Amino acid sequence: MKKLKSCKSKVVSGSINKIMPNIYAVIVKNDYDRGMLFCRYQEFYESPFPEIRNQEFTLEELMRTYVKKNKSGMFTYPADWAGYNIPSNILKKGQKVFSKTNNLYDDVMTDIISCCDKHSKNEKFYLIGADKLSSDVMDHEIAHGLYYTNPEYKLKVDEIIKTIPTKTYNYLKKELVKMGYVDIKSIIDDEIQAYLSTIPHSTWKESSIILKKTFRKNFLKFKK
Repeated sequence: MKKLKSCKSKVVSGSINKIMPNIYAVIVKNDYDRGMLFCRYQEFYESPFPEIRNQEFTLEELMRTYVKKNKSGMFTYPADWAGYNIPSNILKKGQKVFSKTNNLYDDVMTDIISCCDKHSKNEKFYLIGADKLSSDVMDHEIAHGLYYTNPEYKLKVDEIIKTIPTKTYNYLKKELVKMGYVDIKSIIDDEIQAYLSTIPHSTWKESSIILKKTFRKNFLKFKK
């Protein structure tokens, strides 16, 4: 791991770090600041709300939609999500879509994208958002990064996913959708591998210990 640059502004204070080849992490300790920095791009990537996912929207529109859909009466996004993960193609697409309605957080994200793009020499990269460099959350996000940047890792993981019994797969998908993930196969597969590779979910009774160990063993092999 190597710190590349500090990112400080009126709204965010943190650092950009290289975790693995073409996998970068923005470390922001404050949950609110981290959530606000990432939420627009994260929801553009995989929001469960079709009027938000892959669409043009302002930060205010996202906040109102999130409050309405979750029926919480408050914008709880920064408290609901601890870690963030976005592939570079989505980041760059989001930049273009949001260019006319940039806010202070977008200005910081633009600087982050530019730094990672330059360091990766314009190859595709993966961006993670977390509160610290060493945690279960970080491992979870690294698993996402490997799935996007490492073809060998993705091939192996996809092979393991194919061995999951249909009943178990459907159970895991249902649980992920309950958690707020969108029901798109590519995203569900990515979340299954990230969760089972890194974070123990005792409530996921349908995922056997053997299944978890298989994903975990594979993840540790590639994380070295």
